[in-house]
Formats: sequence, C-alpha cells, structure tokens
Amino acid sequence: MTASEPHLQFITQRPREDGCGVVTLQMLTGRRYDEIANLFDWTGKPQHQTNWSELRPVLAGLGWQLGEITAAAGWDDIRCLAIVHVMDDHFMLYDGRSGVFYDPWEWEGPQQMSNRVPLSFVTVAPPKA
Repeated sequence: MTASEPHLQFITQRPREDGCGVVTLQMLTGRRYDEIANLFDWTGKPQHQTNWSELRPVLAGLGWQLGEITAAAGWDDIRCLAIVHVMDDHFMLYDGRSGVFYDPWEWEGPQQMSNRVPLSFVTVAPPKA
C-alpha cells in the first residue's frame, strides 16, 4: 500500500443484519457508521440496505474516484481496490493488489480467501489531495 492509498480498518457489521454497504464505506473512508448512514436517505426504510445507485453517489460526494460498475466472473477480474457486490446481496471490500478480503460479515477480520461469489464491482481510489 502506498502513501496515497487508504489504510483500511476492518469493521464487522455483526450482529446487525443491515448496513453492509454502510460498513463497507466506513472501512474505506474511516468515518463513523452514523456519519456515513446520515448521507443516505433512509426515509421509510426500517433497515439500512443499500444498492449501487445509493453507494456510488455517496462515495463520489465524499471525493472518492470511482470506476464503472463492472460484472465479475471471478475474483481474478478485480485487480485493485474495489467495492464488490457478492451473491446473497452483500457488499464487501477487496484489495485485488494484495488479495485481501474485507467482509463485514466476518468475525475474524481481513482474510486471504473468500467463499463469496462476486457479481459486480466498482474500483475506488481515495480523493486527490
């Protein structure tokens, strides 16, 4: 990781069943859960479930550089830092350069492998200084 890349702190969403998108952005940005959640419109939603159309504008509004939503045939398709939508409607981070998975549904922290099936991803880079 270079000085321009973010230091990712692992945060688990367990035992909560909502918020994987918010927790993913929390790990990526280093901001508090409530601070990130307040950037979404949760009006009328009992759970903080997110999708690409909500995640991307929030992250862009925080100054992050984003790639396009790209379909993934497997983890080898992802070669840099990315938010990944995986099977069972869940979001996580994957650093394709180092091969480290940051899955907020895990207890143990970042992993070197994942049984999750990637569906799509968006590459991300920190705001330019």
